[in-house]
Amino acid sequence: MKIYPEQLEKNLNTLYPVYLVAGDEPLQKMEAVDAIRAYCKQQGLLERQIIEEAGTSNPLTDQAGTMSLFAESRLLEWRFDKSIKKAHGEFIQSFINSEPQDVLLITAPKLSSEKRLAWYKTVEQKGLVVEAWPVPAERLGNWLSTRARKLGVALEPDALATLIERCEGNLLAAQQDLQMLSLLSDGQPVSSHNIKEYVGDNARYSVYELSDACLSGQTDRALRMLATLQAEGVYPLVPINQLLRECQLLADWAEKMAKGETLANIMQSQRVWPKRQKILQVAMGKGSVKKWYALVQRLTYLDKSAKGQADADVWQELAHVVCLMTNRNPLRGSGAKPAASKASAPKVTAEQGLSDLKKSLGMN
Repeated sequence: MKIYPEQLEKNLNTLYPVYLVAGDEPLQKMEAVDAIRAYCKQQGLLERQIIEEAGTSNPLTDQAGTMSLFAESRLLEWRFDKSIKKAHGEFIQSFINSEPQDVLLITAPKLSSEKRLAWYKTVEQKGLVVEAWPVPAERLGNWLSTRARKLGVALEPDALATLIERCEGNLLAAQQDLQMLSLLSDGQPVSSHNIKEYVGDNARYSVYELSDACLSGQTDRALRMLATLQAEGVYPLVPINQLLRECQLLADWAEKMAKGETLANIMQSQRVWPKRQKILQVAMGKGSVKKWYALVQRLTYLDKSAKGQADADVWQELAHVVCLMTNRNPLRGSGAKPAASKASAPKVTAEQGLSDLKKSLGMN
């Protein structure tokens, strides 16, 4: 059976032969493993055996042949730092099918292709699978509020918003901050000022979260992510290439829609995931063919600048790109409008303008 970390507590009522805890979110993964260990101990599995690595031999067979000194059953923990190989999966499947007295607890990184293999399906059918995913931004407020209540911390609405900004993408730091606040607040409500005074900026972001924020029109959040990536020393080509791919995709889609195709048909033909469909629908409502190709041109220049082939303040220009992607004018502070030119500019059709722009990018 596959469950989310928050469902684990109510599902620890049956001793399964195998438990699999997988994912790249360290706090939820650690808490899930600790909860399973505690439950197994309550069921009489007092001895724990750690399996760190394995070669071509089956470590589970070796452990099965080693008699326990203290109990008939043990908890065997097999820890994987990398993806589970097919051969190791077959060892796990063989162990489960042998109906062992011992219980197997497997910890692994995020699963992908493994889910299609027979050993994983056996684990899911006969055991318990817990996948620890990062908490998305839209659920982080509820996650923090629930944790705060358990620790007796009363967060004011503005305090919750500030805490989200300071710990997004880093649940381990968030839990530690809440524990610290529970000691400092002494039962008093915690304000935004208290958060700013006692809680450091521990937020962690990926370039994929940055692009999603840009496509969703979340300007302030996207700029905060960009500043964090810069402070962490991320090579600028990484966010440049990610945003460039997104703008190229949207430019292509906008051009197809201008020719009569529907967005629903385009997404269906390209098998876009439902969650991502919502983000891209928002983005498509924020720009035209011309806008997306202009951003492609700008990001292409930044790509050259990051490689030393052109001269630009890359991070400053990236901040401008973020503003333009989210439909905010980076120069909005100056409300002045350019004076109209007396001489009329030559008229160019939209088709000709787009063709010239694509030609300058080498796309024709």
